[in-house]
Amino acid sequence: MRLFFLAVILMSVLPAAGAGAAPTTAQQQVQVSGIVSGVVDRLWNQTDAYWHGGDYPRIVALDRIITEADPQFLEAYSNGGWLMDSLGRTQDALAYYTLGTQNNPHAEYAYWNLGFFYFSTPHDYPAAARAFRQAVQQPDADLRDWKMLAHSYEKAHDWDLAVSTWEQTRARYPHGLSVDRLLAEAVQKRKQAQLGQSPTDSAEPTEQRQPAESTARP
Repeated sequence: MRLFFLAVILMSVLPAAGAGAAPTTAQQQVQVSGIVSGVVDRLWNQTDAYWHGGDYPRIVALDRIITEADPQFLEAYSNGGWLMDSLGRTQDALAYYTLGTQNNPHAEYAYWNLGFFYFSTPHDYPAAARAFRQAVQQPDADLRDWKMLAHSYEKAHDWDLAVSTWEQTRARYPHGLSVDRLLAEAVQKRKQAQLGQSPTDSAEPTEQRQPAESTARP
């Protein structure tokens, strides 16, 4: 589909026979890039009207077209995957989030989307931890990624990795909200587990990134 999309655009910028000197390859690339960006912007803005009208399947369809044209448009993966999940299309959501990581292997946000899906929908905490491990390795990783990685280890009852991750989080973010408390709780739960006791589950983490109602392109 992407090849067809770009072929149509290329036809629009190539000169007709006898129309004068042909643009260079570099000029054509600039023209195509500008046209694709303009089309994607218009499609993304159109999702706002469908959002307010409650036409979520159509938004999903547009998000797919957008990421086909611009595979680095991270917000469309987030928006489309979240809507698929909300509509009960969990396998589609998983595939779409995974596609986002494949097309953006160095983007923290892509791994965040995948990890939070695993954490909150199928409750596959080892898979969530794998995704968040990828997220914290990216240059734009932040405190939320580290906290969700630690939460994933806790939910998987891997207390050694949970404590180790909270310690790393505190070292990186010494003033991070609730980090000291969460580390102390993880240490206590590890002790309980070592004594054969059942650690009390923490409240659900609050490090969430729900799609905003406004879908203006970032």
